[in-house]
Amino acid sequence: MSSDVTPVRLLIKPVIKQAQVLAERVSTELPTHEGLQRATRMVTGAAEKAERIAAEQKRPWSPHRLPVMFLGAALVGLLTFLYWQFFNVSTLSLALPDRDAMLIRENLAADTRVNVKIVDVPGSREAAGLLEKGEVDLGFIQGGVSIPSRLLRLETPTRELVLYFVRERVAGPSQVKKVLTSVEGEGSHSVAQGFFGAWGVTVSYVHAWKEVTANEHYVVPDDVDAVFVVKDLGDEKGLLGAERLVKQGFRFESPALGARASRFDYLTPYTLPRGHVRADPAIPPAPVDTYSVSTFLVARQGLTPRLLTQAANVIEAHPRTISEGSFRLSSGEASELFQGVDAFFSILVNIGLAFLALLGLDVFAYRKQFHELNSLVSLVSMLQSNKDVLGVPLEQRAENLHYLSLCSDMLSLISAISGFYTQENSSLLFNNLSEVVHQRCDSLKINIQLKLLHAMVKQ
Repeated sequence: MSSDVTPVRLLIKPVIKQAQVLAERVSTELPTHEGLQRATRMVTGAAEKAERIAAEQKRPWSPHRLPVMFLGAALVGLLTFLYWQFFNVSTLSLALPDRDAMLIRENLAADTRVNVKIVDVPGSREAAGLLEKGEVDLGFIQGGVSIPSRLLRLETPTRELVLYFVRERVAGPSQVKKVLTSVEGEGSHSVAQGFFGAWGVTVSYVHAWKEVTANEHYVVPDDVDAVFVVKDLGDEKGLLGAERLVKQGFRFESPALGARASRFDYLTPYTLPRGHVRADPAIPPAPVDTYSVSTFLVARQGLTPRLLTQAANVIEAHPRTISEGSFRLSSGEASELFQGVDAFFSILVNIGLAFLALLGLDVFAYRKQFHELNSLVSLVSMLQSNKDVLGVPLEQRAENLHYLSLCSDMLSLISAISGFYTQENSSLLFNNLSEVVHQRCDSLKINIQLKLLHAMVKQ
């Protein structure tokens, strides 16, 4: 047996032709019955109208396609939103000084959950410039460097330390005339300017810290009284530079600001423990009070909320521990989970309601056509109601039987037109308009068949 079965479809042209034939029969065989003639013409007009409406439905933007198109677009939009929010990982460009924040670089390299493209920059000032131009998404900027107020920022847990070295001949900041520091205009230089400004000391700067760390034969000039840098001692270069300075006669000194430290919101008191740089011989030989300097993760203007959330994860990047991998749902997390589930199902419910509303509008557009068919059924009912086949003369009974037979054929055509509407627009299945027409036609046809049966039994 062949599995290819041609779909059963109702064609409207044969229905129109049959309605036209019926109208001609009524006009020829029952010329005196104007009401029945008018009814057959109306049935023919209803069939032709159904053909026109079916042709209009084949247009791409036909109203009956709107519910399905909306549902498809809504589901695609929902799936796109879910993918964009929870699965898609966009690459974020991060401006990071090529010589600093060693621990941050290691953490980013070790955590595959955050996709970050590092853009090497000379320092925080260049990172701030790229952010202001929108050429990078994120940037680590050291405290002391000016950050445009319109850019969002987040203080990172990774902080750098103020390292202040002085010659043995220097007893206090007022005796310092020349200071060695890092790149001009960068974090170390900016912070140094803030400190010496708070002390009220005017100094000149030598920007040679790179020479201290990169060239083991470099000797700090004798006229340099102090070295002031802000560095991450997790970086081996920072430790090496501190050791070389000590070998050249410098000592760690506390850059105490006293009450003036409150002017700088990026400073936090910190005590450098004995032997922090080197254990043996101990560098420093005794604890030194200094400051840690905040580093800010700054986002460019216009970064989307999802990317801002991902950006915040950058500073938390670290290898996951066993405790982090375990499932322990707190009350707060449970509340957020249920709120998310509730929001998700609310979206689905709203999509469903909108779909049903569009279906309702589509059905409403067809209400006029079904009302016309219902009116035709009522007209046929009225026309056949006084065509009795019992208790009338033989000639009259024969005419009435023929009349009733034509009414039954007309009801079949009306039912076919209603079915054609439903076939061409499946959304009408969600409403009982078509079913009402079918039921009324069937009931009236049964009534007519009973009259015909009574006439045959009487004979």
